[in-house]
Amino acid sequence: MAGEHLRRLAGSCQGLGRSLPEPLQHIRSWLFGALEESGFSDAILRLSLHWEDRLPSHMLVIAREFKTHPEEMYEKGVWLKTAVMRRWDLHAQDPQIKSSQYVSGVLAAIDALENSAHELIFMDLNGYVAEGTVSNIFIVKKKRVLTPPLASGILRGVTRDVVLALAAQAGLETRETPLTRHDLYSADECFMTNTSSEVLPVTKLDDLSIADGEPGPVTKKLLDIFRNNRKVFCTR
Repeated sequence: MAGEHLRRLAGSCQGLGRSLPEPLQHIRSWLFGALEESGFSDAILRLSLHWEDRLPSHMLVIAREFKTHPEEMYEKGVWLKTAVMRRWDLHAQDPQIKSSQYVSGVLAAIDALENSAHELIFMDLNGYVAEGTVSNIFIVKKKRVLTPPLASGILRGVTRDVVLALAAQAGLETRETPLTRHDLYSADECFMTNTSSEVLPVTKLDDLSIADGEPGPVTKKLLDIFRNNRKVFCTR
């Protein structure tokens, strides 16, 4: 997934009228060098670019040991809450430009902590489900894997794309389609994805349990497939 993250970074720079300071392959080699220097056998690397007026950009990488959530969360699932604030309009900010403008996410995260929720779910301005505070959202309905489309104002998550591909390879029907909050309430299963959470089961939204309140078989299957192939994804 390293290659996909870097390609998304290059696309974000282009969207801002900027360019990467080095070719992608050079940056990739630099990152793997930083990983080796960190001493971590498995790590999350956060790369950021900084510009000052028209001066050349500066690259900064922060390495931290990769630690996923406690296994209990994967066994029991997590609780989400619907955010009061809405996801920004596509005309206001392009969600495919991954920038450091996380104010809405930070405010939502504070709200989530105060309510003991794992994350908040943003709705778009039309009332459809967009994404979580830092995650993409999926549901399973009649063995079909469904997720909001990019047009709902979401970031095209790298893990989201990997999970869609894995689900298709596993013979599951996948579809990007608008989802309402009712679709989540009435889903057979629900899960969320991001780099550190991987495939995290969601068993409760607001005050309602999703299905029987337990992680479902499709979610478990996708999590197993993802974990079995993690090393392959990370070196791409």
